[in-house]
Amino acid sequence: MSPTANAARERTTLVVGLVLLGLLIARLIGVLSTSAELYADEAQYWRWSRSFEWGYYSKPPMIAWVIGTTTALFGNAEWAVRLAAPILHTVAAFALFLLGRDMYSPRVGMFAAIGYALMPGVVISASVISTDGVLLPFWCTALFLLWKLRGGTLGWLGAAALGLCMGAGFLSKYAMLYFFIGLALTTALDRDTRRAVLSPKGVAAIAIAAVLIAPHMFWNAANDFATVGHTVDNANLEGELLNPENLGKFLEDQMGVFGPISFLALLGGIWAFVIRPSTGERERRDLWLLAFIIPVIVIIAGQSVLSRAHANWAATAYPAASVLVAAWLTRAQPRPWLWIALAAIIGPAFLLAPDVSWLLKVGLGATFAGTILLVGFLSKWRPSGLLWTSIGLHGVLAALFAALFAAPPSFSTALGLDQALRRVKGWEVAAAQIAERAKAEGATAILVDEREVWHGLDYYMRDLDAPPLIAWRRNPGPKSFSEAVPMDDALDDAVLVASFRPHLRPRMRADFETFSYIDAVATPLGRYSNGCPIVRRFALYTASEYNELTRDQAWEDRFEGLSERPNPRCPE
Repeated sequence: MSPTANAARERTTLVVGLVLLGLLIARLIGVLSTSAELYADEAQYWRWSRSFEWGYYSKPPMIAWVIGTTTALFGNAEWAVRLAAPILHTVAAFALFLLGRDMYSPRVGMFAAIGYALMPGVVISASVISTDGVLLPFWCTALFLLWKLRGGTLGWLGAAALGLCMGAGFLSKYAMLYFFIGLALTTALDRDTRRAVLSPKGVAAIAIAAVLIAPHMFWNAANDFATVGHTVDNANLEGELLNPENLGKFLEDQMGVFGPISFLALLGGIWAFVIRPSTGERERRDLWLLAFIIPVIVIIAGQSVLSRAHANWAATAYPAASVLVAAWLTRAQPRPWLWIALAAIIGPAFLLAPDVSWLLKVGLGATFAGTILLVGFLSKWRPSGLLWTSIGLHGVLAALFAALFAAPPSFSTALGLDQALRRVKGWEVAAAQIAERAKAEGATAILVDEREVWHGLDYYMRDLDAPPLIAWRRNPGPKSFSEAVPMDDALDDAVLVASFRPHLRPRMRADFETFSYIDAVATPLGRYSNGCPIVRRFALYTASEYNELTRDQAWEDRFEGLSERPNPRCPE
């Protein structure tokens, strides 16, 4: 490498490092200052982190280990639970810079890293603690190390790190299985990868990954494969197995996760790659990355058609896609029609966004479409300008998101976003209300009828000296971690029932000898876009002498269509 090229490489590395450091500092400030409370899954992971195990009810152990580490150092406040999230995503982004730099050029690496860091899905994920946020740094680092192994420049220490990252990724989320699918495909299709994987270093890396994964699988075997079973249940393949209308929703969600410009560029690039195949070295590199992209998208798209697919389920496709889209757009020729087509698709696509006011949808759609056309004209329709457009628009959205989380509730109400944020509001107030009422009634237990309610109250009652919190079971056995709490003798005495679901109250009543309504507590969470109030309302009952009825079809039929004290409808 010439001195000039080496200097440019070092300058780009410095620039990327400073940009990512700046984003990290901003995100840490956001985590420290946000008024957003923990949502149910975060509260669940916090509960798991109270004891380190090799597995938990519905997820592998890494997220609990991460939270357990940060809270052991800094306490149990919301910011301490979430502290690792922005740090882990920064590690992932820098790993993608190294990958893009080594595969193509420092410029591609720069676009890949910053594009990933400002990806809409990452903007949200860096503000909360989630299994995706814990998985992705291991995925991205493993991807980079695997490329180094393919090129023959990875030493034994790097091979050990590759094995650790693959194993730790699996311990973070079972979606790491898609990485092994990509590994198998590249081994089959790419001669250099095959030689590297079958080398002593490659075999050692796989062996290290297997050794790290083994204790988790032993834990599963000792616990009736609880985590694996929940993952299978989550696929929800017991209903009608053909829902083609879900495919459109899946594609729309992916534009929201990866970004509309990036996702449409990815689909267009895949189409062009398929219809104009080439066997050059550059195309071999593209195919190598596609092995870690296409299987994820195809499998999750298929899952969406068979049953359902959450927006984040395809998240592991986008590290490699960040590099590949950056490479494609930096080398493409000027094409005005590409900019016009993207503006025509993206502008109306915002009208499909859920939980957002129509005024905000129209405003965002018009802003995105107009900005794309303006930048296209100014950049002489060069596709590389789309990368800057995407990064700039995502940066604006990231700033708005940060302001939303730091601003008072009136700000989210004015933007019509209260419905989207209702899961991170009101839990502390509700916990205090219910705990105070339980003490006043002399309750020996608090019984709730909703998984999210149990987790929200569990975290925010941690210092309130409240009676044991128990989740009522509709099914014969536990169907969530909250329901795994034993329904012990505390339910025979004075129980305070805090019911969130009106249609479950007749069923709960039938399980008790006494079941008397006493009051209701409600927490305001803002307003829907039509002006109706959003309220989290609990009907409070005192109950005693629990005697669970047999959960069978006759029991279900008995209560079909019944409800008790339904929530007031708007307008009240």
